[in-house]
Amino acid sequence: MIILGLNINHADTSACIIVNGKIIAAIEEERFVRIKHYAGLPINSIEFCLQKSELKLKDINFITVNYSPTANFMQKTFYSIKNILSKSLLKKIIKFKNKLFHTNELEKYLKENNFTGKIINVEHHMSHIASSYYNSSFKQSVGLTIDGFGDFCSTQTFLCNDNKIENIKKVYFPHSLGILYQSITQFLGFKNYGDEYKVMGLASYGKPEYINQFNELIKYDKKNLFLLNLDYFSHHTNSKFSYNFSDGIPKFPDLYSKKIIDLLGNERSPTDKIEQRHFDIAASLQLAFENILFLILNDLYDDTGIENLCLAGGCALNSKFNGLIKEKTPFKNIFIQPNAGDAGGAMGSALYFLQNKGVNKNKVEQDETNKCYLGTSYTNNFIEEKLIKNNKLLKNYSFKKLNDKDLYTEVANRISNNQIIGWFKGRCEWGPRALGNRSILADPRNPNIKDILNAKIKLRESFRPFAPSVLEEFSNKYFDLDYSSPYMLNVVKAKQLAKDLVPSVVHVDNTCRVQTVSKADNFHFYNLISEFNRLTNVPIILNTSFNENEPIVLNPDHAFDCFERTSMDCLVLENWVITR
Repeated sequence: MIILGLNINHADTSACIIVNGKIIAAIEEERFVRIKHYAGLPINSIEFCLQKSELKLKDINFITVNYSPTANFMQKTFYSIKNILSKSLLKKIIKFKNKLFHTNELEKYLKENNFTGKIINVEHHMSHIASSYYNSSFKQSVGLTIDGFGDFCSTQTFLCNDNKIENIKKVYFPHSLGILYQSITQFLGFKNYGDEYKVMGLASYGKPEYINQFNELIKYDKKNLFLLNLDYFSHHTNSKFSYNFSDGIPKFPDLYSKKIIDLLGNERSPTDKIEQRHFDIAASLQLAFENILFLILNDLYDDTGIENLCLAGGCALNSKFNGLIKEKTPFKNIFIQPNAGDAGGAMGSALYFLQNKGVNKNKVEQDETNKCYLGTSYTNNFIEEKLIKNNKLLKNYSFKKLNDKDLYTEVANRISNNQIIGWFKGRCEWGPRALGNRSILADPRNPNIKDILNAKIKLRESFRPFAPSVLEEFSNKYFDLDYSSPYMLNVVKAKQLAKDLVPSVVHVDNTCRVQTVSKADNFHFYNLISEFNRLTNVPIILNTSFNENEPIVLNPDHAFDCFERTSMDCLVLENWVITR
């Protein structure tokens, strides 16, 4: 059985293919079209999945999509009747459907390519939790999904047992933790879709001085999980409100009402200087977000007694919250899918159908060490023929090809001498984090490297931190971390040794978003860090995504272009080393 999973009616469109129970490939469309959070039909992603599987679209038995028009129908109907006096509601629903849904576009593409299989709709949050539970090692767990909205739902809890997933509770439109976080992100002057991670970095510089005000914005409710004070938000009343994805770029109007100014003061313009008040609002938002979720999780544990937890949804990328779960709840084992946001729903919808409607009744046959390296790859011969021999620019650079052992030695030496390396090796990562295959690498011991990277290469805000990649066996020596964190999804406290030896990866609040690296997870990256450890007695490398205000690089041309226009010292393309 061959299943092609798609995320097509949300930002971060993507595709994933499963052949006879095995995940073969998965990738986001933004990597191809070079538009962050791209929301158009993922044609390139589909074509890559087919190519990697050596199949054509006519060979696909089922296409699954991570939305269901019939999901939560009663709640939609009740909400519509309740708000019938609002003339904008029907217009909004029609506008939303016409602008957002790619149904006709997809049907046209499928017809042109002789697809004769069936299209399967899987509810949005079921797709989310399936992407986590069916990728975990747990037989039994509870599940929690949190995002903006999908299929009229923003948050859902689940009981996952023996490959079956059952709903426990749902939070319906218009109440949403994702909307809370997105609206305050906008209020703080970060207007682009997906800028919430900037506010997480901002929060570490502040104190939760506005927590009482946030307690006015959102309240915990055991029956409903939580409730927004809708007076401060506009997503449910603004007749002009729409998700505009027409050019592939997600655009949202402000989701907060002007009443929020009475509560938090004036909103920040994107060009305004960031002041202490903004740091404090960010810190208060983060704490309020955490407080609600820890109350939900502790209730979930009390009700079930299950010690395993699966998380998914865009809010599950909040790494500071993730790093506190073990401290603030009784859960002992936590799994978060590396592509927890909407893109991951492509995989989740396919896995859900496979496990519940298909012939497969066992956990998916997936390489335990390859839950995230599922994208494109390029051979040394391809790089030589397509880039090195055909690029006139390379006449201005030096290049050589090394075997793996010599490559680790040369690159580790360069990093130890404060050079900044573009590292492109193996299959690209599935998800928003660079995990050692499409990374920019630097020496974490140099306290000035962070500012150098921000100013000369990443061209981003100075308050944003950089992450450490550490050999797994040494992680607890440097960080308050007694479990593996291969997907860089947990912020944990830095121990004194890390503060002393690797200051450039320790954030202002003495925390780090850590990636643990094992030989089984990433053989080449592990060996590179091991060589750096041999040279310096420090088993940690600074790791940030290989990009410059763009999606992470996909192919050798993207990598070389980024190298050529920035101040990187060295570019590694598989076994080719290119220097200025």
